Amino acid sequence: MKQHCSVAMAVAEFLELCPATRFVWYPGLKSHPQHALAEKLMHGQYSGMIAFDLKGDEKQHEAFLDALHLVTHAVSLGDIESLIVYYDRHSDKLPHYPAVYQEGFFRFSVGLEDTEDIIADLQQAMQAAGML
Repeated sequence: MKQHCSVAMAVAEFLELCPATRFVWYPGLKSHPQHALAEKLMHGQYSGMIAFDLKGDEKQHEAFLDALHLVTHAVSLGDIESLIVYYDRHSDKLPHYPAVYQEGFFRFSVGLEDTEDIIADLQQAMQAAGML
């Protein structure tokens, strides 16, 4: 579990520094508003779930999803492979989330693949969608 969390942390850190990213929501990041509480309760085991959004319109978001090769675009988030789902701004789920989510977001479940492979797939998909 600890290694899996370090992979998720590396992916979250990549997303946080990426110029194509609008926001990243991951309790392991110091920028998370409840990081101190997460640190106290989770002791560095922050899970493999990351919420984030990318700058761009919905067409670019769809192009990003279509360009992913390693990461699977799927609704179920309970597998060993990296899975991602996108909620656009028209989703009926958004009113129940914090304001930063209202423009839409990706829910990303980090799998057991190699850290560099996951990051490379996200990066090439952002490039293919014209976000980088």
